[in-house]
Amino acid sequence: MENQNKAIEQIRDQFVPVATRVSRLFFVLTDLINVDPMYQYSLEFFRLIYEGAVRSVEGVFEKSQKNDRKAYFISEFTWRLYKNVCRSLFEKDKLLFSFLICLKIMDEVQKETGGLDFPVVRFLMAGATKVELTKPNPTGESGWLTNKAWLAMLEMSEKFK
Repeated sequence: MENQNKAIEQIRDQFVPVATRVSRLFFVLTDLINVDPMYQYSLEFFRLIYEGAVRSVEGVFEKSQKNDRKAYFISEFTWRLYKNVCRSLFEKDKLLFSFLICLKIMDEVQKETGGLDFPVVRFLMAGATKVELTKPNPTGESGWLTNKAWLAMLEMSEKFK
């Protein structure tokens, strides 16, 4: 019984990266409702994509190729989700969806170093909020650098390393 439990735990541990990617991408779908209330996807929709990806892996790799099989599954699932969701998105929202997927994957990949620096991501998405020049624009009033861009640089230098 103890050997069986150890074997099950080893198999389970091998699929943690798959579960991590799949769960993170599910939350990308749930975030899409903030873009447009029409973008509501059911758990059943997500499950069907997952099952399709599982079926696509069967017979492609031998049991000894576990790492290749995991990588293939993660790639296949990500592609199937992207393809299926993009069919239902307005053209203007497809790039945003791609960006959200990219951010989730980047955060996952960088989790050992603490993940993405979300204040930096927020700054990238929202831009600068500073409105008063604390230092004059080095290019002058009609220089190549606008005051708005200079304000953004000043705010970045104060907030980030």
